[in-house]
Amino acid sequence: MAEYSGKLIGLFFFTAVVGILTTRLSIFLSGLLHIYDKPSARKVHQAPIAYLGGLGVLLGFMIGLTALLLMEPDLATLHYRTLRPVLIGAVAIFLIGFWDDVRPVRAILKLGLQILVAAGMWYGGVRIETLTFGADPASTLGQAISCCVTVGWYVALMNSINLVDGLDGLAGGITLIGAISLVGVSLVVGASPEILIGGFLAILIAGSVLGFLVYNWHPARTFMGDGGSLLLGFLLATASLIGSAKTPTLLAMTVPLVALGLPLFESSFSFLRRALKGGNPFKPDRRHLHHRLLDLGLDQRRVVIFLLFMTAFLGMNSVILAEAKSKLLLVNVLLIIGGLILLIENLKFLENRRSPSTATNVKPRKASPPQVLEEEAQVPEAATK
Repeated sequence: MAEYSGKLIGLFFFTAVVGILTTRLSIFLSGLLHIYDKPSARKVHQAPIAYLGGLGVLLGFMIGLTALLLMEPDLATLHYRTLRPVLIGAVAIFLIGFWDDVRPVRAILKLGLQILVAAGMWYGGVRIETLTFGADPASTLGQAISCCVTVGWYVALMNSINLVDGLDGLAGGITLIGAISLVGVSLVVGASPEILIGGFLAILIAGSVLGFLVYNWHPARTFMGDGGSLLLGFLLATASLIGSAKTPTLLAMTVPLVALGLPLFESSFSFLRRALKGGNPFKPDRRHLHHRLLDLGLDQRRVVIFLLFMTAFLGMNSVILAEAKSKLLLVNVLLIIGGLILLIENLKFLENRRSPSTATNVKPRKASPPQVLEEEAQVPEAATK
């Protein structure tokens, strides 16, 4: 795989430039078709924002993939049966999310459609079929188990990226770092045809998202919407499955699990938190990690940079794990989960100290000039996912 590093770098920058152009095009189309994310009481932006950023990512990815196939025509012949469902699935999942952006649908219906697309990917051959641990003989999974595990992986990643899409640049930044981590893992593991195409798909994701981030970094000029966030989760799930086809399944699942540990943990924690409180686990709230950091007084840029730094740390850890012994994988994952739990608990402690009951003796602030009050009123508050 190392001999392809030059092509990977060139393809990354090419797709990034294309991503910038397609994102510009999506902003223009948003204005032409009047597709905007309009301000509301729970949103921070004060003016309508273009809402077709996900289309820019999709077009950037597809143009980059076309360039890849022209550059490496053997890949088109070798992986035709794999790449065809990838393109169909990417378009389908974007349209599902875009439908929800334009005319919101019930959560259970959207979940059902996600499962349908994921099952289509399993049927198309992008799946987990065997279970191996290091050098142990492979155990073939039954069709039903293989389908359930594959669909679960897709649904988990799609909704994880969707749930962290609450601040300018956050979901795109996490996807960028996660995709680059997958490329790093493919360079470390070796050059089988499957690992090669997985690495190329990951670099296409990274390039197209970087182009989108040029216009999505705070203050954002465009949002990706559910169409974009579901698409990015779908593409990451696909690249991780294809790129790990010839590696031990424990390693194949653990490495992307670590690289994308932050959004996966956040989505799982949010689901369990809502369910344990007797509420609807699909109902949006403002208890996500980025919301809580905002409520502690950090601004949008600081929260995003902090969470992206955590993602980069996990991504680097995943590349190191690709060369580690299999026995260390579970220990590493448990340590990471423990660290995230400690972070959540420390946030609770800080929130309790800042609660109104602990601030009864605090003197009221002196009134500020009107223009200052207006600035302070614009406390960053992400759209709830």
